[in-house]
Amino acid sequence: MSLASLIAVTLACLAWSLWVRRVTWSCRWEVAATLNIALQACAVALMSPAASEALGPVMYRLTGVWNLEDYIGHDCYIVAATAVVYNALGRLGDDHVLQEKFRYYIQCPATLCIPLLLAAFTLGNGAAVYRPDFFDVPTDFWLDVYWLLLCGMLVYLLVYASRALLVLRRDPRSRRIANVYLVASAAGVIACAVRVTTALFDPLQAVNGSIVVWTFACICGGAFAFGSAHSWRRRVNWLRGADVH
Repeated sequence: MSLASLIAVTLACLAWSLWVRRVTWSCRWEVAATLNIALQACAVALMSPAASEALGPVMYRLTGVWNLEDYIGHDCYIVAATAVVYNALGRLGDDHVLQEKFRYYIQCPATLCIPLLLAAFTLGNGAAVYRPDFFDVPTDFWLDVYWLLLCGMLVYLLVYASRALLVLRRDPRSRRIANVYLVASAAGVIACAVRVTTALFDPLQAVNGSIVVWTFACICGGAFAFGSAHSWRRRVNWLRGADVH
């Protein structure tokens, strides 16, 4: 499958999940899962070569910075991962404990990471060298720092979410959805590991590793989309059954 087809299929899955969950924006305990899907859709769209070719030159003329749409997409990924953590923690603890843990372990590190990413992005090749696929931009010191910060933060967030998901899967009612989310998180971690490896080791940059990163990133998005849609449909069916009785 070509990269364009892979991205199109992933965006279609994410859009379908958002349609299934369209009424959840006003549901307190469901909005985080829906926000995760919406932000992943934005991230995939902004990072796609088609978006870079359409938006890149325009944003460069406005800001003097290349690849800004990719940086915004990466920020969307960070916020999406925090939404995954919030959703998982919300199934485990009371509201006060949830807020404290989320603020200390998730919100503060993620908020700090975003301006640090912007600094590393603007100081290096990320803002100076244009490629339709940002994964193909040759790395220098600052772009290496950028990838380490971004991928390190995403891995931290996904692993933190996975710890909560492993607890959730002990409940037979939550096991299937937790398993799907764990697969999605594992795919995201693998995508980050591959990206850091290909960025830091110069000989590997000549190899087309971007398709591997894209593949696992799209598996991550597709699995989250499927799991979120299935979770909401099961919830709706249960509520309809309760109404009947």
